[in-house]
Amino acid sequence: MKRSLLVALILLALATFSSRTSLAEDFIPRRQKMPPGPPVSAEEAIKRMVVPAGFTVEVVAAEPDIVNPVAMTFDEQGRIWVTESFEYPRLSAGPGRDRVKVLEDTDHDGKVDKVTIFAEGLNIPSGIAVGHGGVWVANSPDILFLQDTDGDLKADKQEVIVTGFGRTDTHELPNSLTWGPDGFLYGLNGVFNFSSVAHGGKKHDFTCAMFRIDPRKRTFELFCEGTSNPWGIAFNHQGEAFISACVIDHLWHLTETGYYHRQGGPYPPHTWKLESIVKHKHQEAAYCGIHYFDSDAYPAEYRDKLYMGNIHGGCINTDSVAPKGSTYFGTGHPDFLTANDPWFMPVVQKTGPDGSLYVLDWYDRYHCYQDANRDPAGIDRLKGRLYRIRYEGTPRAGAMNFAKLSTPDLIAQLEAGNDMLRSTAVRILAERRDPAAVEPLEAMVLSDRGQKFRLQALFALISSGPLRSEFHAKLLSSDEPVLRSWGVRAAGNQGEIDAALVARVKELAVDADPTVKLQVAIAAKKIKGLEPQATLLTVLSESGDDPQLAQIVWQNLHPLLETESEHFVALLSTIPVSKSPAWPQMLPRSIDRILSSRSASPTAVAAIFALVASGPQQNLDAASACLAILSERVQSRELSGEALAALKTRIDAPIEGILAGDKANRLYTGATLLAATLGNEKALAAAREILKDAGQTDAHRLQAIAAITSSGNSSVLVDALAVVTSEKGSLNLRSGVLASLGRLEDPAVAAQLVAVYAKLDPELRPRTIELLTQRLSWSKLLLAEISAGKISPSSLNASQVRKLLAIGDMSIAAEVAKHWGSVRADRDPDREKVIAEMRTLLRSGKGNPVEGQAVFSRVCGQCHKLHGAGQEVGPDITSNGRGSFEQLLSNVFDPSLVIGASYQARVVLTADGRVLTGLLVEDNEQRIVLKMQGGKLETIARDDIDDVKVSPLSLMPEKLETTIKPQEMLDLFALLTLDRPPSDPEARLIPGTVAIQDREEPSPAKWNELTTQIVPGWNVVRSGEGGVALIGDHFGRSALRLHPTDRNAGAILSRKVTIAPDKKTRLLLNVSYDPRGDWHLRVKASEKLLHEGPVSEKTASGGWQELSIDLTPFAGKTIDLQVLNDPSGWAYEFGFIGRAEIVVE
Repeated sequence: MKRSLLVALILLALATFSSRTSLAEDFIPRRQKMPPGPPVSAEEAIKRMVVPAGFTVEVVAAEPDIVNPVAMTFDEQGRIWVTESFEYPRLSAGPGRDRVKVLEDTDHDGKVDKVTIFAEGLNIPSGIAVGHGGVWVANSPDILFLQDTDGDLKADKQEVIVTGFGRTDTHELPNSLTWGPDGFLYGLNGVFNFSSVAHGGKKHDFTCAMFRIDPRKRTFELFCEGTSNPWGIAFNHQGEAFISACVIDHLWHLTETGYYHRQGGPYPPHTWKLESIVKHKHQEAAYCGIHYFDSDAYPAEYRDKLYMGNIHGGCINTDSVAPKGSTYFGTGHPDFLTANDPWFMPVVQKTGPDGSLYVLDWYDRYHCYQDANRDPAGIDRLKGRLYRIRYEGTPRAGAMNFAKLSTPDLIAQLEAGNDMLRSTAVRILAERRDPAAVEPLEAMVLSDRGQKFRLQALFALISSGPLRSEFHAKLLSSDEPVLRSWGVRAAGNQGEIDAALVARVKELAVDADPTVKLQVAIAAKKIKGLEPQATLLTVLSESGDDPQLAQIVWQNLHPLLETESEHFVALLSTIPVSKSPAWPQMLPRSIDRILSSRSASPTAVAAIFALVASGPQQNLDAASACLAILSERVQSRELSGEALAALKTRIDAPIEGILAGDKANRLYTGATLLAATLGNEKALAAAREILKDAGQTDAHRLQAIAAITSSGNSSVLVDALAVVTSEKGSLNLRSGVLASLGRLEDPAVAAQLVAVYAKLDPELRPRTIELLTQRLSWSKLLLAEISAGKISPSSLNASQVRKLLAIGDMSIAAEVAKHWGSVRADRDPDREKVIAEMRTLLRSGKGNPVEGQAVFSRVCGQCHKLHGAGQEVGPDITSNGRGSFEQLLSNVFDPSLVIGASYQARVVLTADGRVLTGLLVEDNEQRIVLKMQGGKLETIARDDIDDVKVSPLSLMPEKLETTIKPQEMLDLFALLTLDRPPSDPEARLIPGTVAIQDREEPSPAKWNELTTQIVPGWNVVRSGEGGVALIGDHFGRSALRLHPTDRNAGAILSRKVTIAPDKKTRLLLNVSYDPRGDWHLRVKASEKLLHEGPVSEKTASGGWQELSIDLTPFAGKTIDLQVLNDPSGWAYEFGFIGRAEIVVE
C-alpha cells in the first residue's frame, strides 16, 4: 500500500473516532492527576522533553510508520524489529491484527525511511528477539519461531516452540525476550497471568517468573519465580540479570532457583523468599523496560547505569548497582529524561548501533490496564514513537552486517566501545560455532585485557556449547571470582563434566567469594556426580552473613527432604552448618518440611530436635520454633497415630528433661506447650498458668490455649472466659482465645458463652456467633436463647444461618424456619431493590469518613483490608471492587452476584461434629487450611474431614443494611467511596459517587460524556428524540435515556468485548420504560440475537426489569454487543438503561 493512501486512511479513522476521543480527553485515568488532554505530534513531544546538558532527543520513527509498538530489538544489520498491537487488551487467543515490522534507515541520516511488514495475524506480540536463523516472538499462549526462507523479509515459516502461557491478564503476558550471556533466550511473565506449560515431559504451572529457552535443544525451564508484573531484562558486564517490576519495589537482581517476593498470590509451600535490591523509590510505581547501558557514545557518568521506563512518572529513571555479597544493591540517580507529556509511555529501552539509547513509546492516554479494559475504545491505536537520546555530535550509524564478518573480525568486535555491538558479536559467534574461534576466544578470556571484554569472549564460548575440559579447569581455578563463578555456572548448564571438574566444583563450595558459592549451590543438583545435600550444606556452613546464599541453599535443599531426611540428619554431624548465622532459621524449616512429606521420618525429626536442643545458646530460638511446629502439627492432627507415637517415644526424654529443669530455660515454655498438647497433666497445669498470666506475651498465651484445647481438656473454660471477658487483654488475644474454644466438645462452652454474650465487646459478638454455629449442641442452645428473646435473630448473618442448616438436624431446620423463614441456597434477586434504597440513602445523606473507619473495623475489617487495616480473608478492597459507585453498591449489598473462584466459601464437616466455613488457603493430601472470619487459620487434618462442600454463595453475608444504623452506613460509605485514606489530601471520590444530574444532550459528539456516567465502556451509536439524556431518578435509580430514531430503527448502545476463554461471562442488564409507554428490547452479539422482548410495566418489577444474558458461548472470541431500544407502537418509547455490566465469574 502506498504511504499516501495509508495516511489518508489513518486520517479518516481519526475523524471517525474524534467524538470518542474528546470524551477520553476529559476523563482522568488511573494514577493521573488531571485529564491527559489531546496528543501532540512526535516533533512537539521531543520539544517538551528534558534531558541532561549535551543531550538531545530525536525522532527515529513515528506514526504511521509505527503504531501501538510493544517490543523492539536490533539485529546484526542494525535494523529495528518492532511488534505492534491493535488487539490489546483482548483476552482471547487466536489470530489477530497485530504484526512485526522491520524499520530501516537506508540513507543513514538517523531517521527510518523504509518499513517492511515481516509478519501479520498476531495477537498482542509482547516480546521479540532475532537469532539462530529466525525471529522469536512471544504471542501468548505461544512462543513462536518465525523464519524467512526465501530472503524477501517476509515470514513464510512458523514453528511453535512453547505453548501454554496464559491470557488471563493481557498486560502481564510473556515479554522481554532477551538473549542471555549463556546463550539461552530469557523472558518474563506476570503475577496475574496464570500459565501452564507442558514441555519436554515436564509441566510448569506458574505466574510471575523468569523463564528461558535453549534455542538449539528447544528446552524450556523456569529460571526463577516471583515479583509482580516484570517487564524488561538487563544483563550487566558480569552477566547478572536485573529486571524492573510494577507496584512493588522496582529493581530486582534475579538468581537461578530463587523465589522472590510476590505482589500477590500464594507462595509454594516451604518457600524462603528473596527481596529486592533497593531501598529507594522513584516517582509512582509503573515501570516498563530496563536496560544496562554501556556505550562510549556517552560521557562516563552516564555509562554502567540501568535506565528504566517509568510510565506514571513520564520519565526514564536511572539506577546503578554495586556488589553486595552474592547479590547487589541499587542506588538511585537523577532522571535521564522527563517527557512532560502524560501520553508518554516508554515500554522498551535499547542501545542502538550508534551507541545512543533508543526509547520505544506506546504513546497513549491510558497508562493502566484497568482503563484499557473499562474503555477499550478509548485506546489510541494510531500512534507510536521511537526516540533516540543523542549526545552532542555522536556520529550516525553506518551500514553494518555482522553476519558477513569473518570470525576474527567478530572477535575484534568483542572489544567495541558499544555494548550492543559486543553482544551482537557474541550471538553471531555462538550461532556460527566456528571451531577456529575456540582457541583465540579462550586466549582472550585468560589474557590481561579489560575484564568486561574478556567476559564477552567467555560468553561466546559458553553460548556455543560445552567448554573444553582443559579450559574449563582453568576457569574453575582462576584467580578471578567472576571466572570461577561462570565456570561453575557453565558446569551446571552442561550437567555432565569430567570427574576432575566435578571434584573442583565440590572444592569451590568453600570458596572465599560468595558469588562462587552461590553458583555451586545452584549447580549442586544439576551436575552428575556431585552429591547435592552435602554440597548444599557445605555452602551453607560457609555462607557467613549473606542471606541470599542461605535462601538459595534452602530452595534447592528442601525438595530433597521429601525422601532423604535421614541422610540429611546424618550429614549434620559431619558438616559444621552451625557456623552459619542462618542455621537457626533453617532448622525449624527443616522439621516443618520433613513433617510435610508423605512418609515423615520420626527418627529424623527427633534427631534434629535433639541436636538443636543440646546445641549452643544461639540455637535456642530455633529449638523453640521447632517445638512450636511440633505442637501445631499435633494440634491439627496432621501428626497422629503411629507416626505420633513413634515421635513421642523419641522426644519424651528430652522434653521431660527440659520440664524438670529451670523454668527460666528459654525452651521451657515451648516444651510445656508441646507436652500439654500431648496430654501431660503437669504440663496442662503449667499451660493454664501461662494463659492466666497477663505478663506473658499474647503469642505465648494463645499457644497455651491452643495446646490445652487440642488435648480436649475442658477445665480451662473458666480461665479462658476470664480472658475473653476481660477489658485488659488485646482484641487479638481475646478473639484468639475465643476461637480456640471451638476444639472443645463440651456443651458447657456454649452455656458459658451465651451467659456472658450481652457483656462481650461488640466486636467479639459476631465471632461468638460464628463459634456457636460450629456444633450441633451449641447451635441448639443458641437457638433456644433466640427463642427466649435473649439474643436477636439479626445477630446472625445469612452465612451463619446457612451453617446451621448445614448441620443437617431436623429440629434445627425447624427453628431456622421459625426465626428466618425460608433461607435461600442461592442469590436473592430482590437485592436490586435494596441497592436502589441504599443508593437513595447514600446520595441524600452525609457521612464522616473518619467515623467510617471505626464502622469498617467492626463490620468489614474481620474479613477485608482497606488501606492496610483489617484482615485479608476476602479481597483487599483497597484496589478491588470499588472501581465505581455502582460496582461498590453491588458488591456490598449483593455480594453473591459475582463470586471469584478463589472466594467461594468451603464448608468443612469434621469427624468430631464441627461445621467450619472459610476460604480455602491450602488443600493437599495431608490437610485443608481455611481462613476463617477474623483471619484465623484453621488447619484440619485430611483424616478428620467427613465432607467438604463448595458454597454457591459468597462468604460475605447479605443484609448489611439490617445490622448497622443509617448514620453508620453513611459513615462507612463516606470512607469506601474515597480512593485514598481520608487523611490523604489527594483523596477523591470514586466515579459515580456524586448524584447524577438530569441532562439532555442532542449532540452526538457529546453523548459519550453521558454514557460513561451510567454504563462506562459503552457507546451510543444512534438515538432519536431528545438524543441521549441522563435521568437522576427513574424509579429510584439513575438511568441513561434513549429513543428510537424512527418507526423502523431503534436506538443502539454498543461495545466491543473479548469473552474470557475459560470462565463464565454474563451481561447484566437493567432496563426500564416510560410510564406512558413501552418499547421492544433486543440484545445482539455480532449480529446474533441473544434476547428480545417487551419492556413495560408488565415485565418490570418496581419499574425495572433485570436480565442476565449468558455470553459464555462466545468464550475466547471478541464480539460486538448491541442493546437496541426498538419501537413498539410509536408512543413514549423511551428506553432507560440503568446497568449494562459484563461480569466474569
